[in-house]
Amino acid sequence: MTLLFPAPDPVTIPVEGQGDLPVRRIFCVGRNYAAHAAEMGTAVDTDAPFFFLKSAHAVLSRGADLPYPPGTEDLHHEVELAVALGEGGKPVAAGVSLDMTRRDLQATAKSRRQPWDIGKDFEGAAILAPMRLAAEIPVGAIRLWVNDTLRQDGHTRDMVRPVPELLDHLARYYTLMPGDILMTGTPSGVAAVSPGDRIRAVMEGLPELALEVAPRG
Repeated sequence: MTLLFPAPDPVTIPVEGQGDLPVRRIFCVGRNYAAHAAEMGTAVDTDAPFFFLKSAHAVLSRGADLPYPPGTEDLHHEVELAVALGEGGKPVAAGVSLDMTRRDLQATAKSRRQPWDIGKDFEGAAILAPMRLAAEIPVGAIRLWVNDTLRQDGHTRDMVRPVPELLDHLARYYTLMPGDILMTGTPSGVAAVSPGDRIRAVMEGLPELALEVAPRG
């Protein structure tokens, strides 16, 4: 097979003591914390969970600061537990993540009943801390600070639908594969960040995530 140009290098996440995990695709669940749904002026969907996707190109390069993305004046943080899948589509590792959102562009898309891609899937929209092997899905407090001010303070036990239920639902529609990532929803407290802001996110038992929002290009 002849390629027209070199294939891109795989996007990977470090797993402590295990090497790197290649990212295949990222499933994100919406409105999985009732308090967050309420702060966004919506309600939890009672019939079934709903998902949107981020592509691997949205993953921020490890150790890099977050470039403030183009086209937005309202970039929001959303801290989440991320679960990586291994063989058979089963959870293999977990880590802290940020679902960065161009909220103004998302709101415009919602008002027009259009897909959210432009607000959710862009370079730097998926920030994944180093992961840790997880025989069981971690349960614990999950928090985010901006410039040392606590913004989000939640607990994964408050998820509307737990990880096994989310994966069972996804498996009805997709063949879940090694390298797939599930971002499990965010607790309340989402808000805007600006160039120069320092973000720190933690969850009990997992590596910390810390970075700075870089100036506009």
